[in-house]
Amino acid sequence: MQTHGLGVKMSYALTLSVSFGKEQSMSGSTETPVKPVHADGAIFYMHPHPRSPFSEAVQVGPVLYLSAMIGLDNNGQLVEGFDGQVRQIMHNSQAILERYSLSLDNVFKATVMLTDMDKWGAFNRIYKPFFQPTRLPVRTAFGVSGLAYGAEVEIEFQAWILGA
Repeated sequence: MQTHGLGVKMSYALTLSVSFGKEQSMSGSTETPVKPVHADGAIFYMHPHPRSPFSEAVQVGPVLYLSAMIGLDNNGQLVEGFDGQVRQIMHNSQAILERYSLSLDNVFKATVMLTDMDKWGAFNRIYKPFFQPTRLPVRTAFGVSGLAYGAEVEIEFQAWILGA
């Protein structure tokens, strides 16, 4: 386990699903592990998928900003249905946070984009149980006319790095 930045720990010996949806092996693979890039007081954790035009996460002070994600599975395919997409995003987010020794308990802010605001209640029913009842993040949600790959929902998280 190596520590980078302000208390963010990364293990280079794990396999997990990342926000782009491809399973990445962090050991014994030709793929480059997520390595921190320090720049002007921020730490950029480049996305493990080499074609991604964005960072997986950026740390500024004690806050880790995760890139927004849609419900892609381990094969990079959008999962079927709204409920499945919400669950996949939440599971992918948990896996990414764990990469940085964090969990959904560290999340303090969520931004949600929905292509159908009538699914607001369904979203809340799936989303809320992923958090402790007394630690629900603040949240912004808005309707959009479309999302990448025809997704129905996209979520972005900000997480507090305790002790940083």
